[in-house]
Amino acid sequence: MNKTTYDILNETLYSYTHPSGLNVYMAVKPGFTKSCAYFSTDYGSTTNKFVPIGMTSAIKVPDGVAHFLEHKMFEQPDGENIFDAFSRYGAYANAYTSFNMTTYYFWCTENFRENLNTLIRFVQTPYFTKENVAKEQGIIGQEIRMYQDDPNWSCYFNMIQGLYHNHPVRIDIAGTVESISKITEETLYTCYNTFYNPSNMSLCLVGDFDPEEMKDYVDGILKEASPMEKIVRITHDEPRSVAKAHTVRKMSVSTPVYAIGFKENLLQTELEERRIAAKIAIELLIGKSSKLYGKLYNEGLISGAFSKDYTGENDYGFAEISDESENAELAAEKILQGIKEFKLEKDDLERIKRKKFGRCLHVFDDPENYAGALARNITSGTSLYKSVELAQKISFEEIERVFETMLRAENMTLSEIKRVD
Repeated sequence: MNKTTYDILNETLYSYTHPSGLNVYMAVKPGFTKSCAYFSTDYGSTTNKFVPIGMTSAIKVPDGVAHFLEHKMFEQPDGENIFDAFSRYGAYANAYTSFNMTTYYFWCTENFRENLNTLIRFVQTPYFTKENVAKEQGIIGQEIRMYQDDPNWSCYFNMIQGLYHNHPVRIDIAGTVESISKITEETLYTCYNTFYNPSNMSLCLVGDFDPEEMKDYVDGILKEASPMEKIVRITHDEPRSVAKAHTVRKMSVSTPVYAIGFKENLLQTELEERRIAAKIAIELLIGKSSKLYGKLYNEGLISGAFSKDYTGENDYGFAEISDESENAELAAEKILQGIKEFKLEKDDLERIKRKKFGRCLHVFDDPENYAGALARNITSGTSLYKSVELAQKISFEEIERVFETMLRAENMTLSEIKRVD
């Protein structure tokens, strides 16, 4: 088993590869009462064209399959309620599907091994039938309609669709009512057998345990499997331009909302560096301590609903600024003006880097946050520990690059949700 120590963080990571190909990571937190496990697969909503294991030609699956599959994994052949199984041992369990991964997790303060056994067992036991797929189509269909009626969710995906022409990140993670109606039990088994092979997955454990004893326990409950070759995923050609500069949808809302997106086009820089640089650049531009934030706040163009973020993987990246406002177009105009007038100061950069580094350190204080962050970085092929260190070391030039290649008018789209007339 490998042991890697990160002195600057006072953290040690144990890792090994199981004979099945599963990569297992363990972070030991002595004295912590809470333990957490994340069982993740490198499969999210943006993978919709691929060559299934055992086949030679690529297929395209209906939108929303990864999310649908996540839901169906909780149904077992013997009718066992998995959530009841976790509850019996005092654990909180859940799962989620994102653009690039699906993960199943739990946290608990006791019975960690018993809960880990439940997690690994049910994720390795697919059970799909024509009847239970049809039932789930109705359930997820209701969930999709609920999200479509949510102004913030609708505004967010309208923004992404304004940014991207072809990339599947523009597709709602759950798909549409029409797309999920085309999912069959054969579709689910094809996706499961391709993406839920252990060599395409990772298991991240964080808590107070002996790593060698935990390795023996994990090896005893994992099913035997043969590592597979690398999955062939079909990429998508994406123009550098935004698909649509402005989108407006009218809904029954008390207060209009908007989301401004900035599309990143030059993706040559390593993902870890891109993520850290983008988040710091956005904080410098319009964080609460910035001149632009103060100006917009004083002019009544920022509310308590204001938020900002950066989302990025190896083949896409975008910044988002969102808020409630009656004057979305004016807010967008002021933000673009703020970008033009922005001047990067070394003292400001050092202050934000220290702030970012402090926030990163908090990840290691809670096993759930720790395991989740570790799983997300591993799935992306990046290092959580390197990312934290980059928060201290990111260069002046990298921040300038974000402004030069992403935070520009030609890379911007505005999505609005206005009141129905």
